[in-house]
Amino acid sequence: MDPAVNPYFAEAEIEHFLAVDSAGESVGRISTTIDPAYVERFGKTGFFGWFECVDDPEVASALLRTAENWVAERGMERAAGPYSYCATQEFGLLVEGYDDQPAVFQPHNPPYYRRLLEGAGYGPDFRTNTFSWVAGRDAGMMEPLVRRGEELCDRLGLTVRDLDPERWDSEVDLVQGLLAASFAENHDMVPISKPVLRFQLGELRELIDPRLTRIVEHEGRAVAFVMLAADGNALLKVAGGTVTEEFAARYEELKANIRGTVVLMMGARPEFEGQGVGRVLVGEVAKVVLGRVGSYRDMHTTWIHEHNWQSRAYLAHTKTGPARTYAVYGKDLAP
Repeated sequence: MDPAVNPYFAEAEIEHFLAVDSAGESVGRISTTIDPAYVERFGKTGFFGWFECVDDPEVASALLRTAENWVAERGMERAAGPYSYCATQEFGLLVEGYDDQPAVFQPHNPPYYRRLLEGAGYGPDFRTNTFSWVAGRDAGMMEPLVRRGEELCDRLGLTVRDLDPERWDSEVDLVQGLLAASFAENHDMVPISKPVLRFQLGELRELIDPRLTRIVEHEGRAVAFVMLAADGNALLKVAGGTVTEEFAARYEELKANIRGTVVLMMGARPEFEGQGVGRVLVGEVAKVVLGRVGSYRDMHTTWIHEHNWQSRAYLAHTKTGPARTYAVYGKDLAP
């Protein structure tokens, strides 16, 4: 949230607000964002995000009105969220799957948040899902996916390699180019810049095991990728939610034994879609559930947009339904 650190603040207008009660206690918070690139592509919509609130419609309405007024004063005609701060970071309100423990980067909120937003005049714009596979339950379906992916690699003349940590910056730039190409036509997405992606992945570097990023190449050119991270929430669970000195002393040991992983992003250059490269990516991810990559055994995804047909086509090969469902809510603003 520090403008001096996060390069996204140079690309968007951002503000933060707190709701404070008569006793001086904070009872809610909200952020606002206007992303010029998003506005140019999708229209005059401003975002709210980082939304937390006590179960009080009056507090929620005050926060949301403040956000609405802020974006309207800057020419926006619609407010949508939660986005923290935009569609390439955490977004969406959890609406199904409350009892499932969230993996890292999966937003979580109490069920009453939905009532607060709807009571303030917001309705769902679209939904996203997360998916999960665990070794004890799903290993049987993974072996055919790995085999099929390896067969397609041979047939298509593809090779697959790990991320090279010695070339971190250039590898992140490579991922940025692949991400921009593969998500160019996706709903609600604008390209993420190199500085912003470098910052975001730099913050996650402790959790990004190079073996969990697979880059697919054709004749030496990168054409597809999938990037996973170790599930940091599993570490926090061991610590009881609090980072103590004892936890810090055992950090490397605990990290080396994490079972869970999270798919941060995956995609392929458009000219390779429909040729089987998606199944190659799925096969690489399936190896995690089969225990072929370190201590990792379980796998979760971040949000998959309901209109993201590429990723849903990849997921269809696993024959698994959603684990959690999120919704982005929107509201037209009065002129």
